[in-house]
Amino acid sequence: MKRFGKNGSKGFREVFSHPEEEHEKKTKSRGRMAYGVVGLIFVVEMAVTFWDSGYIEGLNKKADKYKEAAITEADANTITPGDVYDRNDTVLVENAEPGQNSIYIDDYAYSQVLGYTGPARIIYGEEISKSQRQYRLMEYYREQLYGTQNLDATEGNSLVLTLDHELQMQVYELLMQEVGEGNRGSAIVLDAKTAEILAMVSLPSFNANDLDSSISQMNQAPSEQEIFYPISHKGLAVPGSIFKVITAVSLLDNGLEDFTAADQSFSVEDRNVVNSYGNIGDEINYYTAIERSSNVFFARAGLELGGEKLEETAKKFMIGQELELDFGTVSSNWGLDPDDPNDLADTSYGQGKTLFSTIYGAMEAQTIANDGIMMEPYMIKEIRTPKGRTLEKGEADVLSEVTGRETADKITEAMLAATASHISVVEGEENQEIYQRYSIASKTGTGENGDQEGTNNAWLISFAPAEDPEYVVVVNQCKTQKFGQDMMDTAAQIYRYLFQER
Repeated sequence: MKRFGKNGSKGFREVFSHPEEEHEKKTKSRGRMAYGVVGLIFVVEMAVTFWDSGYIEGLNKKADKYKEAAITEADANTITPGDVYDRNDTVLVENAEPGQNSIYIDDYAYSQVLGYTGPARIIYGEEISKSQRQYRLMEYYREQLYGTQNLDATEGNSLVLTLDHELQMQVYELLMQEVGEGNRGSAIVLDAKTAEILAMVSLPSFNANDLDSSISQMNQAPSEQEIFYPISHKGLAVPGSIFKVITAVSLLDNGLEDFTAADQSFSVEDRNVVNSYGNIGDEINYYTAIERSSNVFFARAGLELGGEKLEETAKKFMIGQELELDFGTVSSNWGLDPDDPNDLADTSYGQGKTLFSTIYGAMEAQTIANDGIMMEPYMIKEIRTPKGRTLEKGEADVLSEVTGRETADKITEAMLAATASHISVVEGEENQEIYQRYSIASKTGTGENGDQEGTNNAWLISFAPAEDPEYVVVVNQCKTQKFGQDMMDTAAQIYRYLFQER
């Protein structure tokens, strides 16, 4: 029989631990586990705190909003935001003391484009998110308006805009006469070469000098109302025949300048395409089609081009792209189905899924006026410290090289012909004379909304003088029984002020 000596005893102890040692090991193991759990909880809590802190912008959008609101509220109580001036140093918005409402030079003419700054009105609740939609340029520049040059400073930087106050008021009054109170419409005036925004008006507006009642009014209104989404730069509408300019550019740039079509209705699959003026029946090209505003020509032209080529041109015009401009983010809708002949035909004459805000119509006209080069519209002339030092300066910048000068010149000639063909409907000899004297190239558009009321979006895009353009003027009215040519009277009066009084 094998017996265990000292070595055998030692071996036994290695296999079977002593009870006290086993207990000690378990105790240590439990301790380590407890410390681990506590540590894990601490790490999770720290991660959650870090997540909620908004320390890294964009990581947690909800935290970002709370952080921004807290900073905004603190700034509003301690810092007087800078003032807002027009291009001639006229005060448009004055801010006197921290926590006080801004004072606008006009109650309604600037609210839609400038928006509101001053005491924080929009802090934490989801229920007040609708009123946020009123915020425009000044909310976009809140950080600069409340920005100070020293730690103990209490006055923020000022904005100097490209807007011309006298022109803005003229455009506002003329648009009010055309559109009427409570109805939807807008007008924009650009410098034809630089795309500086000289005037931008959108109706209906709100009273920026009585913000409490305006917010109440907004929150009671349907979300699609103009006060939330001004057609000038945030709302979208069917463009109608002003889109034909883009289709014409696509024809010329794709070697189809000689393309012709019979100017009479025809069928696309099971649906007819017709002209508003009926059938003439003669063979026409792009020039006559722009002059007459022929739906059937441009529908056939789109089918001849194909969806890919038309979309390529539309992208050069920035259609369907979200643009971050210096007064806010603007967008448009493209939405063409290139495999659907009906959609392609409709899109080609402005009745597809394409939707514009007025700034896009102005960009379209400015491109043709500027030899095919689209400049980026801008509204900030400079950002200025309280002591008058310039921090930043707005500059003209190319946004898109859409087409060449030859194509732009040919489209300009066709738009001059379009003006001549519609001038008989312009009210008053004075207005008609303005179109002739200042060589105004224009294109009207009547976008059908397809609603039960049979309403239209009435558009006019234009620039002048055609030979050496100085100004772009775009006017529209939405959800109306009017047609595009009805906007020509208001545009004529804007040009009268530009050329004779400004």
